[in-house]
Amino acid sequence: MSYDLWGRLRYMLSPQFDIYEQVSKIVHGNVIDIGSGTGFGTHLFARNASAVIGCEIDETALRFSQKAFSNGKVSFHSLDITQPIAPASYDFVTMIDVIEHIKKDALAVKNCCDLLNENGTFIVSTPNRLSRYRKSEYHVREYSPDELKELLSSVFDNVDMVDFQLKPMESDYTNPILAICL
Repeated sequence: MSYDLWGRLRYMLSPQFDIYEQVSKIVHGNVIDIGSGTGFGTHLFARNASAVIGCEIDETALRFSQKAFSNGKVSFHSLDITQPIAPASYDFVTMIDVIEHIKKDALAVKNCCDLLNENGTFIVSTPNRLSRYRKSEYHVREYSPDELKELLSSVFDNVDMVDFQLKPMESDYTNPILAICL
């Protein structure tokens, strides 16, 4: 999938921006954002983080983000989270509206865990399949809150389901759904 100008603009005006805005308030230290796309949300993490790495498999989006948002604290690299990776030591790993595009979702979650330091936090978001949102032909699968929690609980001991404001979910129909995993 290639990103054109309209695609970039639509991304910047989407609910993902609200998620990145809220998550940027809690991330700190070393952060890696899996599926960073055009980098628009990823650069917000630099507010409180020491260093931020955006990772993307789409080469067009990667080139755009490298030109538009790379700076002393933010860099962008190619990474397929379903391929073997070396364990790392990040304080936060984020995956904002990406998991629904990944065929090997369990492997991706395990690899994200392997990127975290001992006290690290994984934050993931996805559209809620139980709500009324526009379905995407690019989604491999969609999750209900219970399904996402089950997937994440196979790797993480503590999984808190929250809304886009990072408050506890009040309904199974909350959209999008986020999880904070320790």
